[in-house]
Amino acid sequence: MSIRERYQQIESVTKYSNYYLGKCYTWLSTPITERAASWGWHPNVLTLLSLAIALVATSLFLVGETLYVVIGAFLLYVSYVLDWCDGQLARFTGQTSPFGGWLDQMCDRIKDFAYVTSLAYGNYRQTGDTSVFLAALLALFFLFLLEYYGQMNRAIPSVESASASASVQESPRLGPVKRVVIDFSIDEQYFFVVVGAIILGAKYTLYGIVLLAGLMAIYKPLKGWMRYYAAKRGGHV
Repeated sequence: MSIRERYQQIESVTKYSNYYLGKCYTWLSTPITERAASWGWHPNVLTLLSLAIALVATSLFLVGETLYVVIGAFLLYVSYVLDWCDGQLARFTGQTSPFGGWLDQMCDRIKDFAYVTSLAYGNYRQTGDTSVFLAALLALFFLFLLEYYGQMNRAIPSVESASASASVQESPRLGPVKRVVIDFSIDEQYFFVVVGAIILGAKYTLYGIVLLAGLMAIYKPLKGWMRYYAAKRGGHV
């Protein structure tokens, strides 16, 4: 099998919430996943490597100086690329497991805590502004709340998602569904943090997380209730 064919197989098992934003990661994650598969690596190795690089990135955020923040942002991007790789590798090689899913979730929450608090502390070191700690607290609250909503949606699929799943089974997919979903999912969170840290700096990146995650924390349950009542009335939202 050629490398191109292996890339296509990896692409076919890649899970996208937002296809076009996902391509910002998979252009690099797919070749890394192919190499990891050929070397016989376990997906959990990539999960832990992703965590290690993220912690290096956040240690640079702690310094607070612009150059260190920019370098840290690039390393955080690499960390999240590897976060894509572990899922790709697990599905491509048939090594998915409950423990692997748990480890991935735990590492993601550690990384969330690390980058938010390190951005806040680094900015405080440079400016003495204590308001960033309140922003960090709110950012973590909304990020974890969004993750909770996501877990609930995965645990309790709606009628719409069940019918969509059935239609997918009836007609095999030829490739990933090209869709755009704006809900400040983890893909969007890391994109915003990486770009924001470079362009906006630590303080306004934290404020941006609070604003975007806060809005979505209101919108998502409201949208869920609207769908629920619309379903009871036999309508659609």
